Amino acid sequence: MKTWTLILSLLLTAVIALPQAAVAQNYDDVYVIDETAPIPANETKKERNERIKKNHEIVDSIFHLKAERAAIDGYFVLQATQVRNRFGHYELGLNDNTNFLLMQGDKGIFQVAFNNMSAGANGLGGITLHGRISNMNVKNDKKGNTIVTYVMAGRRMNATVSITIFKESDQAVADIYPNLGNGAITLRGRLVPYFNEDIRIEP
Repeated sequence: MKTWTLILSLLLTAVIALPQAAVAQNYDDVYVIDETAPIPANETKKERNERIKKNHEIVDSIFHLKAERAAIDGYFVLQATQVRNRFGHYELGLNDNTNFLLMQGDKGIFQVAFNNMSAGANGLGGITLHGRISNMNVKNDKKGNTIVTYVMAGRRMNATVSITIFKESDQAVADIYPNLGNGAITLRGRLVPYFNEDIRIEP
C-alpha cells in the first residue's frame, strides 16, 4: 500500500542541522554600490526612490547570478522558511537550519521538519533523505527564471527534484517528487552558494 505513512516509516531517522553561522559566513550578503555620479543636492523624492530601486535591482541581479552559478557548480543550499505538504498546506515560519535542500557535488540531502507534535521519520515531524545526484540539468526559461532538475537516489527512496530560481533574485521554489506516494513536497526560500566538506552524506 503506497501511502505517505509507509513512505515516512521507510525513510532515514537521522536529523541534520545546518550550522547557521557557517551558512552565513559562506555567503556574502553585503554589497556596496558606488555612486557613479554625485547625488544632486536638489534630488527629488521621486528621483531618490528611482535611484534606490535601481540599486536594489543591481543587488538582486547579483544574488541571482550567484545562485545560478552555485546550481551549475553543484554546491548550494535552499534554506526553506515555507514548506507545502502533499495536501497543499503551507507550514510558515519554519527553521531554515532544519528545512532545506542541499547539494554538495554528486550528493545531496533533502529534509523537512514540521512544527507539530509528531516525531515523524526523522524525529522532527518530517523526513530526511540522503542521496546521490544524477541527471542534473540547468537551463533558463522564457521568463528569465533558472530551472534546475535532477534525480536524488537514496537507500530507501528516490526523488525527482525541480527547482525554480526566480528572475533577478535568489528566491527559489523546489518541488520534490518521491518515487513512492501520491504527492510532492514544495520548499520555498533562498538558494545560496554553500560548501562544507564536514557535512557527511551517506546515500
